[in-house]
Amino acid sequence: SISTPFAMTVSGEIGGVPELTAVFVILTGIWGAAFGEAALYLLPFKSSLARGTSFGLGAHVVGSSKAREIDPEEGAVAALVMVLTGIFNVLIAPLAEVALRQ
Repeated sequence: SISTPFAMTVSGEIGGVPELTAVFVILTGIWGAAFGEAALYLLPFKSSLARGTSFGLGAHVVGSSKAREIDPEEGAVAALVMVLTGIFNVLIAPLAEVALRQ
């Protein structure tokens, strides 16, 4: 999962359609915020670390905001994980694209 600005940048760099990427990233965030809490009740994740990580990885900023509503610690973890994932994707995606083209 990656936030919209990061996703659009990476999409453009690897030959994707940034506008279409933005639509799907936004929809993913809304979906995760709407249904993420219910989904986490079905999973064995009980710690703030695990739940926040799930929101940050799966639902971007909207999910991080929802996680903060549920528990401030979950929200902090979600925001941190989202930022780290974004940095990782911006650095790794172009390398993966080059490796896959060869």
